[in-house]
Amino acid sequence: MIASSSGSSSAGSQLNSKSGSRVSQEQVDAAPELTERDLALLVKSPDSHEGQTIILYAHITQFDAATGECTFRANISYMKMDKSYEYDANAVFRAGDGGIGCQALSGFVTDDEVQITATSLGSISYDTQIGGRTTVPAFRVEKIASVK
Repeated sequence: MIASSSGSSSAGSQLNSKSGSRVSQEQVDAAPELTERDLALLVKSPDSHEGQTIILYAHITQFDAATGECTFRANISYMKMDKSYEYDANAVFRAGDGGIGCQALSGFVTDDEVQITATSLGSISYDTQIGGRTTVPAFRVEKIASVK
């Protein structure tokens, strides 16, 4: 879980500094779905995929006061999974800053399953609630929809 933090190492502040350039509507519309291997390569080396706009499927695992209104944590997959525990790669997503506005996330909560068109921001590291630190892929949300 993302720990609430006002320091420069918080997930939100890192994402703010990695907002990247705005992608065109054509790039969003043409975003490809990934294969299982494509996703494994992205998770293994998120920084080498920075700037790519893709389609992901996700189970939102944290969307609360610690993440804020514009950022959430989710487990991702290359396709819609039958069971929420089958989404196994941890990632952080942010709206605003060139993508869709934060208000587009207002209808989503923890445990929702979604399809996200997102632009890779590379990787971020954040402090966890149990006192550790983790590094995960980070994405800017370009489009989001429920897939239940």
